[in-house]
Amino acid sequence: MGVGVVVVYHHVTMRLIPLLTAAQETHGHLSEPVLRDLARAANVPLHRLQQLVSFYPHFRTAPPPRVELAVCRDVACHLAGIPKLQELHGGDVAVQEVSCVGRCDRAPAGLLNGTPVHLGGVDAVKRWVTGEAPAFALPPPQRWALDPYPDERYGAVRTLRDDPAGADRVIAELKASGLRGMGGAGFPTGTKWELVRQEQRTPKYVICNADESEPGTFKDAKLLADAPHLVIEGMLIAGQVVGAAKGILFLRHEYLPEKARFDAALADAPLGGFEIEVFVSPGGYILGEETALLECLEDRRGEPRNKPPFPGTHGLFNQPTLINNVETFANVPGIVANGADWWRALGTDGCPGPKLIAVSGHVEKPGVYQVPLGTTVRQLIELAGGVSGGRKLLAFAPGGASSNWLPADRADVRLDFNELAKAGSMLGSGALVIVAEGADMLEVAANVTRFFRNESCGKCVPCRVGSEKAVEMLESRKSLDVLPELGEVMALTSICGLGQVAVAPALSILKHWPELREG
Repeated sequence: MGVGVVVVYHHVTMRLIPLLTAAQETHGHLSEPVLRDLARAANVPLHRLQQLVSFYPHFRTAPPPRVELAVCRDVACHLAGIPKLQELHGGDVAVQEVSCVGRCDRAPAGLLNGTPVHLGGVDAVKRWVTGEAPAFALPPPQRWALDPYPDERYGAVRTLRDDPAGADRVIAELKASGLRGMGGAGFPTGTKWELVRQEQRTPKYVICNADESEPGTFKDAKLLADAPHLVIEGMLIAGQVVGAAKGILFLRHEYLPEKARFDAALADAPLGGFEIEVFVSPGGYILGEETALLECLEDRRGEPRNKPPFPGTHGLFNQPTLINNVETFANVPGIVANGADWWRALGTDGCPGPKLIAVSGHVEKPGVYQVPLGTTVRQLIELAGGVSGGRKLLAFAPGGASSNWLPADRADVRLDFNELAKAGSMLGSGALVIVAEGADMLEVAANVTRFFRNESCGKCVPCRVGSEKAVEMLESRKSLDVLPELGEVMALTSICGLGQVAVAPALSILKHWPELREG
């Protein structure tokens, strides 16, 4: 067996996580004999592989069952009503709850042997479990307003390659446009690119973070499916500007249908010597944090690094690295091709450019909507068909599970970085989660906090212990007066953003609904 395994793996780049991924695809699981053969093939100690297998949830050490049904337990699916399917568990059928699977527009959602499924019909699920294969197909691609090309593509990068002063022009246009990072932090894109360009050390890297794993967030998946050429061109332009010869799309493993669309577009792209690798994540929300992502790419456990230094100067393999998310890169070709003024005009006064927002929860038409930045929450809800069932709005989170909840009387707030900050929340990952009247907001608070507890990497004590204590308080509905102090300690002492915001959404609920403190 050993010789055969070595032959198979020598066809794969000898990096450990891709090796483990390929081995699991070949054998179904990572048994000890397989891991030993891998260790010999890669010339590493066995414990190096075991460190990775024990950390990343996508790896398994036991054979998979005939049917594996992963049921999402997080906020969009919680609001939709998670069906009771545990009666199906047993024998060669395994039913387990998992963290968000990125299909919030199909809530309640799950994965059946890796295929995305809508779990709203229990009878259909039972048919699938007994042998009828579920079907899943991405809808036909749609064209978004941020796409500058009516027909022929990649004009911006072709022009840039022939322009000796093109890199400086691109940075100037990005700064003039006001484009900010669309992954949550909102850092000015032009400034970030300039910092990496100014670094003298080479090689440099460009990384597209497509590991959106926060409940309510699925807009980047839509862009990868509909406009992969824009993402690719954005990465090509970035490589040209900052002086990088390699780019990496870091993709969550639940997005394999989107990967197929991206791969097809990549095969037709004019790369011009720039290499783009698609790296499939071995799982875990923490990998959306940029330094945890880098640790994963370097074949280590995805535990965030202390900052500074920042990735722009000391990123992948300690080299200068530009990291942006999918939506940020997709906006770049239009700005370069048509100019900053064209892109700014797609927004509203004082709020430049367009914004993709994933809408989920208690809404009639969940999905991804492109709106001018500065559109109000109320307008977006109306665009999505209104609150489901004709109910009244109770609350909303404008930026995904990590953003603070706001009550219905704030629905006229504009979807804008600064306006939402003034209102006490954030635009975050671009995910509007709607809650209708009648919902138990304390249970919503517990649900969101459980997600952060479940996804904590465990590296730092404040996050590991604090998130567990917070869940205990919210589930028991006791000692809630202590929660603000706990949240403050976690915000001040946790290493990364997960621990720093883990309790914040729950605290926002207690702030706006103080009667919930009384249990």
